[in-house]
Amino acid sequence: MINQKYKSEIKQSLYQSMRDRGDLILDFSEVFVESVSAIAEIVEKSIKANNKLLFCGNGGSAAESQHMAAEYCATLDHSRPRKGMPAIALTTDSSFITAWTNDFGFEDIFKRQVETLGREGDVLMAYSTSGTSKNVLRAARAAKEIDMKVIIFTGNRQDLEIEAYSDCIFRAPSLSTPIIQEFHTMAGHEICAIVEKHLL
Repeated sequence: MINQKYKSEIKQSLYQSMRDRGDLILDFSEVFVESVSAIAEIVEKSIKANNKLLFCGNGGSAAESQHMAAEYCATLDHSRPRKGMPAIALTTDSSFITAWTNDFGFEDIFKRQVETLGREGDVLMAYSTSGTSKNVLRAARAAKEIDMKVIIFTGNRQDLEIEAYSDCIFRAPSLSTPIIQEFHTMAGHEICAIVEKHLL
């Protein structure tokens, strides 16, 4: 049985965590709005031109890639059915991923798929909480080489090598991986909602 003191400590910790997140959201709101608006514009133009979205990331960011690709291909707002938008998560093909990494290593798994599936005018949505994931960096570089648009989702780090290959960067206002991922989800949902509203 959990004693009352322990329960109280847990509750106070949770309240404080929520207050901290609320303060962070408010402090970041202006940058959030500007970044999300700019990214939504890029995505909207690409979809209008019959291009597609490619998503990549590792770990929790792989899950986020799959989550957001599903929102575009399926629908974000289930009360407003719509046609699907072409979106592919590069993290889901286990046969390719295991074959490629077994034979060639892990660093080019997204690069290879971008080179094969990507086309000029497509958009790469690349997630890296650290901003230094080599396989994400190589995918971004490959995407720019074929004139794709590249959107980077990362944390609050500056002067990253990957910036040289990006058209727009969403920097979550934290160095904490869980908080970065929470902001990536919020941004992803808002971007998709804007695109849905304008296009459909």
